[in-house]
Amino acid sequence: MRFQLAKTLDGIEKYGPVYDLGSGWPDKIEEYVADDVDDWFLNNMVDQINASCETLLDDGDYDYLDAEKCAKLVKLLDNISNEFIPEEYEIPIATLKDYAIRAIHNNTGISIEL
Repeated sequence: MRFQLAKTLDGIEKYGPVYDLGSGWPDKIEEYVADDVDDWFLNNMVDQINASCETLLDDGDYDYLDAEKCAKLVKLLDNISNEFIPEEYEIPIATLKDYAIRAIHNNTGISIEL
């Protein structure tokens, strides 16, 4: 599982209608990789993210969330009880929320790759 924050969109190429943050932009993105923690996220978060943010994430997918979708993601994450999140997912979920907040502030976006 990989989350990427676009610090800027200047010069980042698009793949169809979405920004391709995974194409080697080390000066323009910040990346968080969480290995071996996909199952709970897939089973408990993906459907909620898809419903709230109008994404089509599934196992093996990549999607880009612009600042508007990031605002919806932050609202979703704010409404999830900490008791619902297993300990090994606390840092990935906190990072996802931090990236979304920063994307809103910068008017950029984030990517989620499962």
